[in-house]
Amino acid sequence: MVNQPYGTGQDQIPFDVPEKSTIKDMLTISWVLALIVGIILLITGIFSFGITAIFGVIDIVVFYECREIIRLTDRRQLSAAKEKTLIWMIVGLIFGFIIVGIFMLIAYIKFDDLMRAYQNMAK
Repeated sequence: MVNQPYGTGQDQIPFDVPEKSTIKDMLTISWVLALIVGIILLITGIFSFGITAIFGVIDIVVFYECREIIRLTDRRQLSAAKEKTLIWMIVGLIFGFIIVGIFMLIAYIKFDDLMRAYQNMAK
């Protein structure tokens, strides 16, 4: 029931709960920071011929994946969004900017609350 695609069966249930907006806010912050840090690292790596260019590319990928996680959340595919958040949170913490990973960690933790709130509303 949690992974129902948008537009099937349970459309009467409102999906605007505080947990959803918190997740979207944290992912949007991660999205913006990943883009900014990715561009800075790419420019630094290009001019210094360093490994920071690789980290910049990874941050740009995290940037695109944050947007996809937000889309999955909007489509109520919460399990898939949570799994993707875990993967890119770890990548962000290891290869990217720590702050990006921390905001994604907060979003990851909030997914359980969102799933629980959605299940309670469905009853």
